[in-house]
Amino acid sequence: MSDALSLYLELGFYHIVDIHAWDHLLFIIALIAPIPFKAWKSWLAALSAFTFAHTAAMAIQAVGPIPLDKTWIEWAVLATLWITAGRVVWLKGVYQPKAKLWILAGVFGLIHGAAFWSDFAIMVPEGGFTWELWLGFTAGVECGQLAVVASLFVFRAILEQLRWSTRDIALMLGSICLGIALHLAF
Repeated sequence: MSDALSLYLELGFYHIVDIHAWDHLLFIIALIAPIPFKAWKSWLAALSAFTFAHTAAMAIQAVGPIPLDKTWIEWAVLATLWITAGRVVWLKGVYQPKAKLWILAGVFGLIHGAAFWSDFAIMVPEGGFTWELWLGFTAGVECGQLAVVASLFVFRAILEQLRWSTRDIALMLGSICLGIALHLAF
């Protein structure tokens, strides 16, 4: 693995697990919170749609950049978090197996991909873009997301051992995510 690929893999990973990346961390948590582990097809579909969409959005920006205002992108990312966490709270933490959550995750992935691109573009030296750097950053983001999801499932498993219901865990996480998202907005 080249030094550049390794560096951008690390940058992508820490872009997600960084304590200052609240919006992305909370979105992933709110997206997965109501889905029980045994419904692995649902959470895998939602994560895959989100991943595919934000990776596609970054690739589109790499091929033919679309000028997007960073402020509007950040507000749109916050809106995805409000909607996703708000949905968990609105449904009182109840998992909706027939809901096509992967569609929502895919659409919101496009918005998050635009945000990832604006952050990635700042890290690349002028004229230094290569697909290797993009691949490293994107792979790092995916590894970071998997770390967040794994941590969430461990946290949920601990709470379930303490007799918390999946619904109560989801409602708690959704409420926390929504509260922090509203705080971030103001």
